[in-house]
Amino acid sequence: MTTTAFYPPTVTPSARALPLLPFLGRFVRNPLRAIPRAVYQEPIVTYGGKRPLIAWVTGPALVENILLKNAEQFPKTRLDRRVLKPIIGNGLLTAQGESWRWQRKVASPPFRHAELLGYVPTMVDAAVNCVMHWRSRGPSPFVTNVEEDLTDTTFSIIARTILAGVSTRDGDLIKRAGRAYLNPISWEVAASLLQLPETLWHPGKDRMRRAAVELRTIVGNLVAQRRADGSTGSDLVARMLAAKDPDTGEPMSDEMIADNLATFLFAGHETTAKALTWTLYVLARAPEWQTRVREELDAVIGSGPVDAATIAKLPVTSRVLKEAMRLYPPAPVMTRVNSEDVEIGGIFLPKPTLIVIPIFAIHRHRLLWQDPDRFDPDRFLPENEAHYPRTQFMPFGYGQRVCIGSSFAILEATAILATLLRNVRFEWDGRHLPEPVSRVTLRPKGGMPLIVRPL
Repeated sequence: MTTTAFYPPTVTPSARALPLLPFLGRFVRNPLRAIPRAVYQEPIVTYGGKRPLIAWVTGPALVENILLKNAEQFPKTRLDRRVLKPIIGNGLLTAQGESWRWQRKVASPPFRHAELLGYVPTMVDAAVNCVMHWRSRGPSPFVTNVEEDLTDTTFSIIARTILAGVSTRDGDLIKRAGRAYLNPISWEVAASLLQLPETLWHPGKDRMRRAAVELRTIVGNLVAQRRADGSTGSDLVARMLAAKDPDTGEPMSDEMIADNLATFLFAGHETTAKALTWTLYVLARAPEWQTRVREELDAVIGSGPVDAATIAKLPVTSRVLKEAMRLYPPAPVMTRVNSEDVEIGGIFLPKPTLIVIPIFAIHRHRLLWQDPDRFDPDRFLPENEAHYPRTQFMPFGYGQRVCIGSSFAILEATAILATLLRNVRFEWDGRHLPEPVSRVTLRPKGGMPLIVRPL
């Protein structure tokens, strides 16, 4: 099949590393803008002179060493805790050591394969509700911000599966608080890079503080209500309420449960929503691939239901999702710090150097991909994918701390995409060129207006 080469919007890197003030100016607008061109061309690049402020690491072998082989030498950073702790406390994303291991063990059962398959009907039902909402607007094509619609859809799924029982009202408040917290977050990251006091004011600081208080109040009330109800069940909250510390026998505190509830409500739906948002955009801009996916759905599913069995038989759909997540990884950046002096890729890094693993740049690296800015799902044909190191493509991270919900997210994204494309066609509005913006997840600047054409 002959297809037209499509190069979706990206971020133009600076030709060289900028002086500190221009660097920070770019960073607060969009951290991806501050990454110099060399990061897309070399396995490791440092910034900051004799004592680096940042080391960008992109070489797959180097990344594997940091995230897996010698992970104990490269813990999570103070930056992560400073930026995220106000809203998610010491949950899975920020906890370290034995506390993290215990929380991970408690949280793992709902994400096992057999459990995940049972969630598919709920995922499909939420996507059907989204389609019905669109159809209620009439048979004519219309423009909608699919980013907002997909965020509502994925939030409803996590609230009905992993974290059963979150009300619509609380859900709306949580989504609003999450957006308010993330919008100015690059200012807080920049302040942390400069090691400025946490109390220092910056634009959006007050909004972040209010949003954190609002979300923490909601999740605190949810935990208190579930404990008062003596709720049983198999969802994550029930498992945390019943958990006992393996060393002390003590139950998980309400604060720790709230930390993890906030983590999953805050971040658990965002990654899938953003992955789907960018996938629909590239399919709208590359309509021949949208047609191929729809033809596969017709051949495999026909008039039957989207279910766990059929989802496993959609290789074209899977390749499209992977390529969209390569170009637009849902979590575009990871950070670590070296706990001792180390040499990485022939470069000496004194402790503690901020090590940035820019997944966005790795996924578009000139040494790793042919014509990397082009949308080409056939990169993920089995015979091609077999040659990629695991750390060349990692939309949900890698190693011990790989996203616990990665399998959930992929299954969810496939179920939703299949359901949507069986019912509607997506078209570009001919104007909007969304810049990918890093705000913990990868957002499209200006949202994602697309034309929805009911079938």
